[in-house]
Amino acid sequence: MKKILKVCMLILFSALTLVGCAGTNKLYDFAKANIAEVRENMYVGESDNLKVSLISGLREKDYVVNGLATSAVEFGVLTFVFKTEVALPETVNYVLTVGTTRYDGILEQNPYDGSFVCDVKTIINSNEVISAKIIAGEFVESVEVKSVTSNWNVNATNALKLACVELKNELAGFIENDEFYAECYIKIINDPDVDKNNYFWYVNFVGRNEKTFAVVIDPVSNEIMAKKTI
Repeated sequence: MKKILKVCMLILFSALTLVGCAGTNKLYDFAKANIAEVRENMYVGESDNLKVSLISGLREKDYVVNGLATSAVEFGVLTFVFKTEVALPETVNYVLTVGTTRYDGILEQNPYDGSFVCDVKTIINSNEVISAKIIAGEFVESVEVKSVTSNWNVNATNALKLACVELKNELAGFIENDEFYAECYIKIINDPDVDKNNYFWYVNFVGRNEKTFAVVIDPVSNEIMAKKTI
């Protein structure tokens, strides 16, 4: 009798485990189908005068944080931040070189932090030399940017899977009538005041009911560093 009971308990435990795995997989499928933004690759560089970053991936064409993901387009956002005072002309240009491929155009100034930005509208994922040049009147300078993400153990896909496991109970509340009432943002963040060279995955879910759940993931150790629920 005890042997039979033990076998029954083992079967029940296995069934519950399979149900749990199936539930997590379904959450991942929902999340993957409702990505509003994913930043897959990041490159950074710095000189005495400039800090430069290049982030690329996919994001919804009509970018609105409202819990509803729409059709996505490729992006490659190049950002220049001046570390010193520079007399700026009315028009500031850039040249981005990825190996032998060249992108160029006019930069726009971010009204919030004063940085200069542009979108080359493509995913940049290359092992070739990447150089970013800014042309601001008499001030002309190039900075080589190098990959932050190429040696990570956790890519954007794995980060999303880890987040779905960690937040499985919270995310289940977004499912109604077999529909996922939320959108997902997968970003790369760091705290320059703590360590400017230490970056993390930030996976954020925004529901149509305005509820927000997020995790911060160490891209090397896979560890969940922080969890937020609002």
